[in-house]
Amino acid sequence: MNAFLEVRDLRKTFGGLTAVDDVSFKLEKGQILGLVGPNGSGKSTMLNLLSGVYAADGGSVSLNGRSLAGLAPNAIASAGLARTFQNLQIFHGLSVGENVSVGRSCRMRSSVLGSVFGTSFARREEADARDQAFSLLSLVGLERYLDEPPSSLSYGQRRLLELARALASSPSVLMLDEPCAGLSQGEADELAVLIRRLGESGIGVIVIEHNMRFVMGLVDHIVALNFGRKIAEGDPRSIRENEAVIAAYLGRKRHAAH
Repeated sequence: MNAFLEVRDLRKTFGGLTAVDDVSFKLEKGQILGLVGPNGSGKSTMLNLLSGVYAADGGSVSLNGRSLAGLAPNAIASAGLARTFQNLQIFHGLSVGENVSVGRSCRMRSSVLGSVFGTSFARREEADARDQAFSLLSLVGLERYLDEPPSSLSYGQRRLLELARALASSPSVLMLDEPCAGLSQGEADELAVLIRRLGESGIGVIVIEHNMRFVMGLVDHIVALNFGRKIAEGDPRSIRENEAVIAAYLGRKRHAAH
């Protein structure tokens, strides 16, 4: 199977610090990949590079054979790469449904003037965006909050709202940065079921997560980083037994990895 997303020798430095050091990996269609490592290992920097928040100092990223080099974040989202953030990015002045529809903006063709003056095309797009928002909120179990303010949601539900908004852009690849942060184990288990369904639908998923129970039970493949370098890659079983990962990521004896 050909690579869906291909990262080659990606590199990023900040002053004298190399945050990502010639890292390469591939993601297949529908595959769920875990990006793991201790704090400061380069995981979030990697997501910022892939999503266009940071410009790479070297290497390349391609999606479906198209280079993403030099593209702005909105252009990368249009190309099919969406993400959520470790720190919630919620628009509190908008309803829950409108928050989801913001994610669709990169796919909408009506102009600002069309929206202001209510052209028929703009109205159709807005109606379609509302229908899609309801559908995505139903997917994550939040449909009853469509017209409610985000303040009516619990922290865990706001996590799901951000996921629904990322899906609104119809991504080929979805990147999740610490999706379990603030969730109970039960909520995390429900989230894992949802992510598996996304993978089964053909969406490639990259997950950064410190909850190793969640990662090991969810992903198909793992890339482990330390000090910006890839130190191991493989299926969850092989990574669980990898001495370099145990030493670098867990920092404890072998039994702590089980």
